[in-house]
Amino acid sequence: MKVHELVARFAKAGESAKPMDASREILESLRGQVEAIENLLGYISGTGGNAGQVFYRSPQVTLLKVCFPVGRRTPPHNHGTWATILQLSGEEKNTLYQRENGKLRKAREMSLTRGAILSMPAETVHVVQCRSNVPAIGLHVYGGDIFALARRMWNPETLGEHALDWALYEKFAQTASKAAKAPLES
Repeated sequence: MKVHELVARFAKAGESAKPMDASREILESLRGQVEAIENLLGYISGTGGNAGQVFYRSPQVTLLKVCFPVGRRTPPHNHGTWATILQLSGEEKNTLYQRENGKLRKAREMSLTRGAILSMPAETVHVVQCRSNVPAIGLHVYGGDIFALARRMWNPETLGEHALDWALYEKFAQTASKAAKAPLES
């Protein structure tokens, strides 16, 4: 498979009646080809924020290779759209939240290892933590143009809600990475 073939499959899924489900089906079909996908996307660093991770962007779907460094934990955030992830290497823990009456409530946790898939509806808020001694790398598929969507983030200490601002996000990520656990974890 070539990158343009992978992109074409997801572009078609992005135009379907149920794009998140169609994207998940593609990821399911790729589950046995994780090493090949990892090699195919080897030219993308996966670091440096969304701009350094994106390899396809359209009004219907955005594709990123995301690399979470060892020890990295994000602040709570949303994507402003649905998302599907195929874990390529390392291990990432996702703490998923629901919003209730303007506040976050922990809904569940899910650890992703090589070949695992996670789908998140648009309303999902989550925290990602690299739990392995190697970077956690994944193929991330988002509905719409992730660069143009309204997104939210939360201060990991106060759970105060903010519009996504990448400079503030990085400060929140540094704070989150130093914390003993994700917000609202038991």
